[in-house]
Amino acid sequence: MAQEKRQKIGLIDTEPKSSRQTPEGLTTQQQALREAAIKHFKANKVKAYIAEQIKHVNANRQISDGIRFLFDKHGNPPANVPLEDIFAERKKIEAQIRWLEALCSELRNNLSKVKEIEDLALKLIGQDQDKGGLTQTCFLNKQ
Repeated sequence: MAQEKRQKIGLIDTEPKSSRQTPEGLTTQQQALREAAIKHFKANKVKAYIAEQIKHVNANRQISDGIRFLFDKHGNPPANVPLEDIFAERKKIEAQIRWLEALCSELRNNLSKVKEIEDLALKLIGQDQDKGGLTQTCFLNKQ
């Protein structure tokens, strides 16, 4: 099965292999548009690369913040780091994690209670509207 060559829609019938070679036959406006497209493409490529590098830098910074207590104010490791200090720091971090977990648990409990109250209120509003006893229209969004 032979493939048909499709008809070109532009004035240029060459396919440049590199962005450095400017095809012949372009008007000045087409050349400007081509250069702008190339610059835009390269800028997006650089932005993506920088964004990826920033992710790595942020991850490394978070790791370094986690072990910063092992170093002195100049960034040098102390000559003899007491093992007790390392244990104390670990226990402190574990206590902070337990505190945050307890806080999250309490917030989940409060959320479930609020959802129950909301469901009951919507149910009562629906019953009142069915009976015709509710004179005002309530706008509640159930989420």
